This record gives sequence, structure tokens and C-alpha cells, in this order.
Amino acid sequence: MNHLGILVHSTARIDWVFQLAKAACARGKTVWVHFAENGVLGLRDREIEKLSQYGKVTICIASAERSGLQQRLSRRFGAKLAPPSVVAELVGACERHVVL
Repeated sequence: MNHLGILVHSTARIDWVFQLAKAACARGKTVWVHFAENGVLGLRDREIEKLSQYGKVTICIASAERSGLQQRLSRRFGAKLAPPSVVAELVGACERHVVL
């Protein structure tokens, strides 16, 4: 397993996202974290910006719009906003997937 995809749908285990990404990166794995649905609410936390050091981070633009965070997230993360279809790319690019 060289590629790990983490799909974040909730803020319930947001701390797990950091720990899992950090552990996978430490073992030489490529990590891709995608925030969607209520998971985008976890992006209010300033610590989330540190997640980029462990791998690729994308944010569902449709979920950001629904939560009323599109303007704010667009200013902070810009190019990381992606259409919902990016989940299909994540699944295709990563051998293993975790959904939180």
C-alpha cells in the first residue's frame, strides 16, 4: 500500500485525521485527504492547515457552499477547492481508503 485516501465526512473524529495522515506519511505513504459534507466544518480549525505537510488536501466546493463557508474557505485554501467528482479520482488513485 503506497497511497492512502482519507475521506472526511464528519468532524467527530477530526483528530484521527491528523494522526492517521501523520502515521502514514511517517511510513513513506502518499496521503490524500478530502473534506466533504459536514467534514468541511472541521476546516474552521487553524490546525487543519498543518495537514498539508502530510499530503494532498482537497475540499468539496459543493459542501462548502451548503455550509456557508465557501467564501471563507476560498480565501484560505483557494486551489484546494474541488468538485464532488474528485472523490472518484481519490478512489482511483489510492489503494486503501478510510472514511471518517
